[in-house]
Amino acid sequence: MRGAVSALFLLVGACQSLPPCVTPALQELRLRWGEQDSTGNTIRGYELTARAELFQYEATGDSILHRRLVGRLEPTLYCRLLIQAHRAFLTVQAFYVPAPLQRFVEYQAPAARMRAVWNPHYRTHGNELFWRLYDSLESARSQLLR
Repeated sequence: MRGAVSALFLLVGACQSLPPCVTPALQELRLRWGEQDSTGNTIRGYELTARAELFQYEATGDSILHRRLVGRLEPTLYCRLLIQAHRAFLTVQAFYVPAPLQRFVEYQAPAARMRAVWNPHYRTHGNELFWRLYDSLESARSQLLR
């Protein structure tokens, strides 16, 4: 019995562990992406935590109205997305193009919050890295829903 309890704790601990690319400074990291209206008051999107947990959410401004767990990404996929997000936000540190309906990608950590917003009807040199990151995040999300 004692061995079974130990094995259960080990299994639960493994399920809650962080992907190998998450450093102590990134343990509170959240990657968010989705669509919003031109005022940023109506937001529908997804949030990926440092534990590789994927949530679907709806928000008004900074207030989250609904949030539900969709699933958890494989650690290697999560790490690839994290590297891609780092590259995008280090290359283009600010990007905002107003439109009635906007797409966004957000990198939120205790030390930094960066958000890129663009018009989804126009693919440009300026939004290319964020568009690719958005597509990669959407692809990872759709893999969970299969």
